[in-house]
Amino acid sequence: MKNIRKYLATLAAIGILAGCSDDMINIEPKDQLLFSTVLTSLEGLEGAIYGVYERGRFFYSDNDFCLYKTFYTDIIKAGTNIQDQATWNAMATFTGFSTDNVAVQRLWDGYYAGLNRANAIIYNIDNAQEGERRNTVLGEAYYFRAYFHLGLVEYWDNIVLMKSMKTDPNDPTVLSPKDEVYDLIVSDLLTAIPLLPEASNVSCRGKVSKGVARHVLSLAYMDMGRYAEAADMAVQVINDPAYAFAPLEDIFSITNQENSEIIFSWQFSNDEFQNLNGAKQRTSMQLTPLYDRVNGVARTHEQGGRPWSRMSPTEYYWTLFEEDDLRLEAWHKRYWIYDIDSAGVDELPPGVSIGDTATPENIVETSGYGARVIEPTTTKYWEGGELGRTTEEAEGYRNIIQYRLSQAYLIAAEAYLRAGNAPAGQPYLDAVRTRAGVGTIELNEQNILDEQARELGHEGHRYPMLKRLNLVIDRVRLYSPEIGANMLPHHVRLPIPQQFVDLTKVPQNEGY
Repeated sequence: MKNIRKYLATLAAIGILAGCSDDMINIEPKDQLLFSTVLTSLEGLEGAIYGVYERGRFFYSDNDFCLYKTFYTDIIKAGTNIQDQATWNAMATFTGFSTDNVAVQRLWDGYYAGLNRANAIIYNIDNAQEGERRNTVLGEAYYFRAYFHLGLVEYWDNIVLMKSMKTDPNDPTVLSPKDEVYDLIVSDLLTAIPLLPEASNVSCRGKVSKGVARHVLSLAYMDMGRYAEAADMAVQVINDPAYAFAPLEDIFSITNQENSEIIFSWQFSNDEFQNLNGAKQRTSMQLTPLYDRVNGVARTHEQGGRPWSRMSPTEYYWTLFEEDDLRLEAWHKRYWIYDIDSAGVDELPPGVSIGDTATPENIVETSGYGARVIEPTTTKYWEGGELGRTTEEAEGYRNIIQYRLSQAYLIAAEAYLRAGNAPAGQPYLDAVRTRAGVGTIELNEQNILDEQARELGHEGHRYPMLKRLNLVIDRVRLYSPEIGANMLPHHVRLPIPQQFVDLTKVPQNEGY
């Protein structure tokens, strides 16, 4: 392990988990000490755990890969301006993609930094006296060790297992069998659950609880084909009194970021000090088309704020919805409205009036992208001015929902189906569709696949499901053909960063 220890040698400074309540530790810059100096007391361990949270949150703060979990599916395609970010473009579309891709390197490093931090807390936990606070921080460390390993194995398949701080420096770095990785993930989550607080007792949805750990355990069980156990975990989450379906329009509301639907969200903040520590996120504009290039359509928060157009939902995605599906209106922007007429600057096209809908037939746009500047999109990451964001800012301050209750319902439905008990799973599928205002459908593989896209589309859960079902390549080629034309069979997993391969001599993933 000597090489990997060298590669991951220096533990980064403590991070800040922003956006919860007053019980969060507010560490001044002068107090940002290395882990090795703070892990000698309960207070130090509690401070250090926020550095572990930070390694999960930072993915959403980077302009080159903040939405990487939406890549490689049948419901996402390249946006008109994806080429403006070469690293993102290469990773998302496989155009010029290589084992030296900076985003792949930073993601891999980020996961292993998180593992290193979690292991440091587990290794030093005996420095804290027994008690509830000690249990919580230890449960969080075990949870995140499982969470980071799951993120690695789902995207890379072949990874180095990091289950201890104490290793023999003469041991070689080796890639672990997937079964061994998943066994540790399950073991860590089963260890974490009794240590963690109930979801109803945590300060906010950005703190790890028993409910979050059970939910991630259900995901791991699905990957492993342990469907009965996945169903059991999902039902435990569903029955947790801390969670309940929220109205569709409230789930992604910026003014209701602690609603009952949310199992876990990454916390961000518009606080000036917190922003020095990476508390801004970069997701809000990535899926917004260049609507303000249309004469007569102004850039406003109501229309979408600053557009970026790096990715966009596929045409196939829109075919999945019935027209009366309430999710279409609640979670999407399908039409842009003429709202300005400024002579010589932003004047209305001929024949339209303020309040009319912009259409491919009546737009006059200034960037050469045609009707793509008004293509429909999801608003799940959108952010208006409620938290102080302006229409010129690319970054935002809203929390990012990672897990929510409806996913547990869909896991329960699919798990029961695959365990051979479709009647037990049918009510969970029915519940999701009833809230969406549409009729029930039979629980079968195709219907659960379609419903997962409708309910959880562009939230970062599609790729793991398609990969688990061995459908990634075929469905990307069929429904996202521009990306699919570049996608080769080995692209179903990411390459191990070349720097890591060169340093540790582990074998590169096949095909790269």
